Amino acid sequence: MASPTEDDHFRPGIEALQASRADEAHAHFRAAIDAGLATTKSWLGLTLASLVRGDNRAAETAVDEVLTREPHNLRGLIIKGDLLLGRDEQREAVSHYNLVMRLAATLADIPQQLQQDLVRIQGRLEQISEAFQAQLLDGLHAGGYRRDASSARFNLGLDMLMGKAEREDDARPFPQKPHAFYLPDMPYQPFYPNEELPWVKEVEAATDAIEAELTAFLASRAQAFAPYIHGGLELPGQTPDSLKDHDNWTAAFLMRDGVEDPDWSASCPTVSALMDTLPLTAIKGFSPSVLFSKLKPGARIEPHTGLLNCRLICHLPLMVPADCGLRVGDERRDVVRGEAWAFDDSINHEAWNNSADDRIVLIFDVWHPDLTEQERRDITSLLEAVSA
Repeated sequence: MASPTEDDHFRPGIEALQASRADEAHAHFRAAIDAGLATTKSWLGLTLASLVRGDNRAAETAVDEVLTREPHNLRGLIIKGDLLLGRDEQREAVSHYNLVMRLAATLADIPQQLQQDLVRIQGRLEQISEAFQAQLLDGLHAGGYRRDASSARFNLGLDMLMGKAEREDDARPFPQKPHAFYLPDMPYQPFYPNEELPWVKEVEAATDAIEAELTAFLASRAQAFAPYIHGGLELPGQTPDSLKDHDNWTAAFLMRDGVEDPDWSASCPTVSALMDTLPLTAIKGFSPSVLFSKLKPGARIEPHTGLLNCRLICHLPLMVPADCGLRVGDERRDVVRGEAWAFDDSINHEAWNNSADDRIVLIFDVWHPDLTEQERRDITSLLEAVSA
């Protein structure tokens, strides 16, 4: 007698689904999964059956499994986007819809059902874009924005964000590619020269005191370190999936997206006092973030880009074994305890720890020194509107 296969459950499941017998279909797909026979198609079948049954929670659990197995599964991305939009998580839904549109554009032959979905998605994206633009302009005007008083590059960046202007092609191997906002005509410097950042010496001078606070923090609050990339980040294609919910790269946030940990100034007074002297990117609901970042032995942070090209990400290495490094664009540097740097994280970058010990650095973000005060105000108003 032949051993049961996935299709023994999948085919009757599809037939039941097509006949509007959702409960029966659900049972067939569930049987394939419970028997350990399921591939992506059975999980997708379970997703569809759950949707017909009106069980969105079960549908989302199933479609998450689909996308774990196949991150570019078009049907899965569409369903996930619809579920996110259904609970008004527009930014995350748009990320999924945009990925669908990009992937569909590479197909030579598009099935009719997918064509219908693409038309529907395009319509939703246009509606969301119109509402988004109105929200941005309201926030900007509330912050005092006037187009004739703002810089030409900010106005151009705003037009790009609203889809009214196109970015010129950049032939560099590693162009600036921020995910949230691109400010044109910013200097291209993967690592910003320390001599042009007078506060770097003060940061480096505090290394011993901050390391002592870190040591005490590790002794009393080691549980504060959690995966830097977690499953709640619904932004496909923007973060290294291999590190999602993984303890290879963890962080303890003293401040996250502008919100302080209530105990941080007491547990890390040197860090707290130092941050008060720096040009942090203070944007309500968005930034700054101040954190201890830990990379485990043998771990690697895959190449990726950040949110903005109008800020710099700063590292102060504290506990650093040999053979740890950072690449930003085509520049590579060894990580050395007490040697701080600031880099443009909108440029493709990666980090590694090839040693047998943990690597821990202090990370924070500051305004790019090339910005004018007016540009800082405009960017703050813009991103606070985005984060609202």
